[in-house]
Amino acid sequence: MTDISQISSKSLPAAGEIQQGESLASQGITGADTHKLPETKGVSVSSLAVSWAKKYYSTVAARENQAPRQIPQSPEFTNFEGNRAKIVDKLTDTIKLASEIAWSRVEAVLGEQIEGHAIDPSLINREEIVADTRALYRKVIEAYGDREPAYRLSVLVGKDIVKVRRKYSQRDSLLLGFVTLEFQYTSRILLGCLSESERSEFTPYLKVVDDYLHSPYGEINEAAANQPPNSKAILAVQHLLQHATQIASAVYDRASSQHQGYRSSSGYLSDRDVKISSMRDVEIFQSYLCWCVLEESIGPVQQELFPMCVMLYPKLHVSWELVQDMLLILFWEISDRLPAEDLIVFLPYLRTVTEMFSSDVFDN
Repeated sequence: MTDISQISSKSLPAAGEIQQGESLASQGITGADTHKLPETKGVSVSSLAVSWAKKYYSTVAARENQAPRQIPQSPEFTNFEGNRAKIVDKLTDTIKLASEIAWSRVEAVLGEQIEGHAIDPSLINREEIVADTRALYRKVIEAYGDREPAYRLSVLVGKDIVKVRRKYSQRDSLLLGFVTLEFQYTSRILLGCLSESERSEFTPYLKVVDDYLHSPYGEINEAAANQPPNSKAILAVQHLLQHATQIASAVYDRASSQHQGYRSSSGYLSDRDVKISSMRDVEIFQSYLCWCVLEESIGPVQQELFPMCVMLYPKLHVSWELVQDMLLILFWEISDRLPAEDLIVFLPYLRTVTEMFSSDVFDN
């Protein structure tokens, strides 16, 4: 496998280098046809998407001229040892305060982004977001108290999480940034009130919420339902999802070795919590690729993933260079694991996403 330091986006193979076929093109970058990839010859989807990404990023960068706000300090919580019932009591007693503190931190981090990203402030309902956070976490705490295994949460609260995610994404995809950060900060505070052994018990439950909230599982399932049974897209997505966690782990390992000593606002790349969130992000990118394949459109990335990354990553001190390296590694990991017939399905979208996040976009 090529060393990541020797790879540039220009070195990624074109679809024709793997299998002969028609090039994918887009008819424009506005309106409903913006994101479609009809099988006609013409301007490549990559060049249009990269042009769109440059314009989006430049517009946001031009708006960002406000002074950063002060981030309030997190309160100190005392760790307690105890059984499951005591853990439930601690979490239940903490959730109200935790969600309030979490929102104050969200505002401190993302408050100035409202104008920069032209978000309608009336869409950001603090009470609603905090209430949804509490309601979902209370269900998770209740499931833990009832000794339900963590994997059962996908059945018990999976639909509720998808419903919350969709409610905000349909208003404005950037609201997902506020919502996911609220859940993330609330989760950290909840874990902070537990002892180390208690955290190890409860963390898997929070991981399920994290996965469902960040990844567009509902949209993927709906898009899959619109595909013919055993279509090339369905089969390719199924095969990628089978390897998604393994791929995420491999991408993290290679990226962390390339960026030793790297630190974001969450900590060093080698820290356990940062490793978990980094692997989650790689899985998120894979899930959006799956959504693109099933929709036959780059729209999911343009409408949700790219704007959220532009809003969140700089504020969390995640460098574009790290993101670019992780995406290039992801490209080669997927190429190594999928058979040619599956890779050819993903290739136009994988190549386009890699180029949308390239230095060609952000160096300007």
